[in-house]
Amino acid sequence: MRTYRIFNLTIIGLLLYVLVFSLVSPVVTRYFPNLPVCYHKELTGNNCPFCGLTRDLNCILTGNAEQDRINSRLQVFLAVYALEWVIRITILLATRRFSLAGKTLPVIDISIHCILAIRIFQAISSV
Repeated sequence: MRTYRIFNLTIIGLLLYVLVFSLVSPVVTRYFPNLPVCYHKELTGNNCPFCGLTRDLNCILTGNAEQDRINSRLQVFLAVYALEWVIRITILLATRRFSLAGKTLPVIDISIHCILAIRIFQAISSV
């Protein structure tokens, strides 16, 4: 369970990174304009399913009203992002409070995320 708790704390750290990256990204782009914005788009010439999410999330976090059109996939991303916070914090608290069998909680976690991944792919392909 200790290793699993560390895994959950790492995922929470990555979730925090998404927020920080969205706020820092415009500054990095300003000082390093030649940095590719999306490696997938640079290599293939096509937008990836997540193109524009960083920009849109930054607009929401900073209250930038200049952005007139926000990517429709942002709603899916924000729903999954919020759900991931709930799942991670719930699991982290469960590992501390309940003495579940060592393999039960990771199996539940993997099952939830497999279902979530399937729903994300369905939502992204329908947008």
